[in-house]
Amino acid sequence: MSMTRPSQILKKRKDAWKAMAENIYSKKRAGGDLEIAAHVRRVFSEEVSLVSPLVSRCPGFATILGFILEDKFGYRVRAVDKTVRMEEWGEEDCRRVGCSLSTFIRKRKTGAVAIDSWRLNYTQLDVLFKEVVGFEEFMLVIANNTMRDSIYGMVYRVTVGAVLSTVDAVTDIYVISTYYHSEELYGKANAMLAMLLGNIFLQIGFVLIYPKKKNMGWSTFFKEVFITLLFLRPAVDAYRISTDETIFAISDPIMVVMITKVFELASESIPGCVLQLYVWLSNPDEAGTYALVSIGISCLTTGFASAMIAYDLDVDLLRRKDQPKFYGYIPNDNSLRGRCFVLMTLMSSLHVLSRSLGFALLALSDTDNLVLIFVGAEIGAYLLFKILGQDFYYFLRDFGKLAIILSFLERCLGKIIVDFTGCIHFRHPYELGGLLFSIMLVWAQVFPFIALQFGADSAMKDGIFLFLAVNFILWLLLNIAFFSTINRSYLHTFFGTKTAPQYACQRFLDANEDFSKWIAAFWSRIEYNKRIEREVKEWVRSNIEEWKREKPDWFNTEIIPDDYLPEEVLEAEGGGERRRSSVSMREIVGLSGASVGSRVHPQAVEEMKDENL
Repeated sequence: MSMTRPSQILKKRKDAWKAMAENIYSKKRAGGDLEIAAHVRRVFSEEVSLVSPLVSRCPGFATILGFILEDKFGYRVRAVDKTVRMEEWGEEDCRRVGCSLSTFIRKRKTGAVAIDSWRLNYTQLDVLFKEVVGFEEFMLVIANNTMRDSIYGMVYRVTVGAVLSTVDAVTDIYVISTYYHSEELYGKANAMLAMLLGNIFLQIGFVLIYPKKKNMGWSTFFKEVFITLLFLRPAVDAYRISTDETIFAISDPIMVVMITKVFELASESIPGCVLQLYVWLSNPDEAGTYALVSIGISCLTTGFASAMIAYDLDVDLLRRKDQPKFYGYIPNDNSLRGRCFVLMTLMSSLHVLSRSLGFALLALSDTDNLVLIFVGAEIGAYLLFKILGQDFYYFLRDFGKLAIILSFLERCLGKIIVDFTGCIHFRHPYELGGLLFSIMLVWAQVFPFIALQFGADSAMKDGIFLFLAVNFILWLLLNIAFFSTINRSYLHTFFGTKTAPQYACQRFLDANEDFSKWIAAFWSRIEYNKRIEREVKEWVRSNIEEWKREKPDWFNTEIIPDDYLPEEVLEAEGGGERRRSSVSMREIVGLSGASVGSRVHPQAVEEMKDENL
């Protein structure tokens, strides 16, 4: 007689909650908004045994759900007294809690992050997610459907992306056209046009390298080229992420945004800002007053992109659960989260302005190749620091001889992003590390004052010095406000000295979930784990038979090195001639076509949810 496993019982219960969510939402899609509250109560009365754990803890949840399902813009998140228990929530409390979810959905990129923000803002709801089996799955269905269908959230996300990218592109094109009217600036116009085209080619190349379908048709390709040429890539990507219709073979939507933003920052925004400042300092009359507007917009757009990368990665639900000691510095309170994002945007905008001005001043120097000398010295010292700390190789594994080239390119790219934007995510041990990040941040603010001594005549020095001093004071005040706003338990991450191998080992030893241990052990360079090789082998030996029997979605024996497998398992897999697959860049970023990446995120979330049951 076969027995039903506890995991199967949990799955059936979660499936029942998902089916109920689809049933309830179908009424909304059918255009029955006026009757939705009555429909919710009717469904709840028909599913008494399923919803009783929910209703007993939150008697007014049917009312909350009715407000959630109303199609609202969501202007703000209204507070509810945290000392009042859910059993005591009245109509007004339920309305505030229900209506607020539309705001989170409008401002977040995925349903999971919106739900997590909603849950963290109203702390009383946490008990429902932890104690009611299937409730989180139920809410994810509601949130994902709402995010897909809500015109307000879609308009907000697409409009913001379109306006920022279009305004920045239009101002750059205008500046280029202005430069072409002057023979003296003709070469500068060509350089700026090359930066603009470089960004376009990188975006198109990304579409070609990581398509969802292996054989992309010409019509689809030219459609993507047209979108890129119109500078609508951020807006279209936001639309596709919201509707789960991305053309990229990447299951992690945040990575799509991050990769495209890094391309834009490195190829266009940062060098373009430096060039415009150089032209304005050397030829202010030819550049025109409007050039200052373009510089300001470029700095603000760069700051926004930098803040978006750091913010989205930190509030991501999976990353917070997988690496709780690093991700989580942004508070759970909605108003504080908004404040953090604004502060990060302004900090980064002032940072890129200061650093770019410093490089422009060096370029004005009479000393030949002074910019190249400074850049070479900075990058050389940085790479030497990484090499001496045995932290040069980037965490991607199994690239063979390409590992040196790819690591060199990534390390240089990461340094450029930090130098010019101060993007807070890059304090991660896999990138620069906390201490080096903070040192480079301070150096980037000191650098323009040193450059001023080389690249400006006496008539300009006093004015530029005053400007830099005011910029630095504002930047410092914003940093003080930022560090006063974030979760202070994460302050150590800004000054940590852990290298990538040390962090990978710590991740493995601290992880409570097999999925998290698996990522730490086998999704990074295997050399990172030399210090804990014995522990990893024992963990594999103790669990591999269960993994082979249960077949979790993240498990794949092909990426486990031969010497990490028990002898009997190695022989069963074909011995030394067994098929091996490497964890490539495609798998690391979570591509759907990869043997591991395509299945990693759903399973990870499921297992992490089960931990709280």
